[in-house]
Amino acid sequence: MSILDRFRLDGRTAIVTGVGPGVGEHVARAYAELGANVVISARSGDRLERLAGEINAAGGGRAAAIVADAGKRSDLERLVACARETFGPIHIIFNNAAAGVVYAADGGLWANTDEVWRTAFDVNVMATWWLAELTEADMKAHGKGSIISVQSCGGFTPIPPAVAYGVSKAALHFLVRELAKSQAPHTRVNCLCVGSMSPDGKEADIHKGLGLAERNAIKRFGAADEAVGPAILLASDASSYTTGSTIFAEGGRVGTIS
Repeated sequence: MSILDRFRLDGRTAIVTGVGPGVGEHVARAYAELGANVVISARSGDRLERLAGEINAAGGGRAAAIVADAGKRSDLERLVACARETFGPIHIIFNNAAAGVVYAADGGLWANTDEVWRTAFDVNVMATWWLAELTEADMKAHGKGSIISVQSCGGFTPIPPAVAYGVSKAALHFLVRELAKSQAPHTRVNCLCVGSMSPDGKEADIHKGLGLAERNAIKRFGAADEAVGPAILLASDASSYTTGSTIFAEGGRVGTIS
């Protein structure tokens, strides 16, 4: 087997949540290009059908679009059932959906209301827990499971006033380690930490004035497709001995804190 063959995902079924114009879309395209059948999901179906059509037209793995809220267990139950019915047993979960960011313009620290806290934990933490539970039987049967949860720099360094978001991402970090221990050896569970990324690598209006790029060692925003390489690695047999770990694609913001 060629070393590059270990990155192939032929015949596997992948669920990608939080699919929009950024990381989720790029990862879904990449997984399909490598042979996976991809179920793409988000709360809004506006982009999903278009993306699924483009993936199917490109050849490689197939794609199906399912509208679902990652913060609702009932939606995730339906998502998994539809994915399994369409493409067969689930192999890969890419937890990209995120919620709970509060900006200074929203009212500062105390804009982290009870509702914001609940939403942050449901989407950023519980979705990983629920999807791990809902797909365990599949992954235990085929022994090739990979769960990847998108982590944030805010889970390692405070980014006030986004307190609920940061705390939930810190909790996600430990949940992944717990799941990695309990789900081995049939399922590997890892984090992919991204930060200061946008679809085109340019600073979004909502980020202006926060100096995010300047906090990175590389001193620029990342483009969303720069998360694709590690997302492929963690989904594939190329990382078959990696679990409970975090791969960073954040320009060195966390890795070069001083």
